[in-house]
Amino acid sequence: MFITYFSVVVLSCILTLGWSIFRLRQFEIYRKPLIEGTLINFTIHILGCIWWIVINRNQTYFIVPGIIYYVLSVSIIQTITWNLLSLLKPKGTQHFMKGKI
Repeated sequence: MFITYFSVVVLSCILTLGWSIFRLRQFEIYRKPLIEGTLINFTIHILGCIWWIVINRNQTYFIVPGIIYYVLSVSIIQTITWNLLSLLKPKGTQHFMKGKI
């Protein structure tokens, strides 16, 4: 049961990062790849939460911590994705206010 739980988290991380990096190469800004990666991440985690509730419907003391861990993993994966995309963003798209105070 816990192996499948962590498999969902790892699968979500790999798909989110992979898709976001793949789409970053096609766009000049990282907003669209970040939004698409977020949608993939949320979709996989919502399916994982539903699966977790269905499997543990008779054991309520497993349901709440599992959902909390899924929410934490969503935020951690999103933070990693945002940081990675900001590091991989093409240098030509940085806009600075030159000469303005």
